[in-house]
Order: sequence, then structure tokens, then C-alpha cells
Amino acid sequence: MFPQPTEPTVAEPLEAVDSDCPTCGAAAVFAYRVVDYRGWLRVTKCRSCLHVLDSRRIRPPSRSGVA
Repeated sequence: MFPQPTEPTVAEPLEAVDSDCPTCGAAAVFAYRVVDYRGWLRVTKCRSCLHVLDSRRIRPPSRSGVA
């Protein structure tokens, strides 16, 4: 479905969220895309304790190099 990555790691840009985690109080809250068994999601998540503040389905990104 998607081509094999050629780089050793896949980097997804993180967007800092101006909010503190309601669970642990850390300021390390970011929004980014993930994919799981439900498909592509946009999550807002604490990077310290992994608490999910928000999760919603999004359209899959376009496949690179595929017309």
C-alpha cells in the first residue's frame, strides 16, 4: 500500500499545544498524526504520561509518488 521508507526513522511533525496535561500537569502536550487499527487519527497527547486529550479520525495522507 505504501512504499517502504528509505530513511532509518520516520519523522512526523509535532505541533505544540498551549495546554498542560490534566493527568500529570506537564506542559509537553503535542498534536500529531498517527495510524492504528482504526485508520489515520489526529491526536493531542501528553508526551510525558501518554494521556490522550483528543483523538479524531482524519483523511489518509496522499501516497507519495503514486498517481
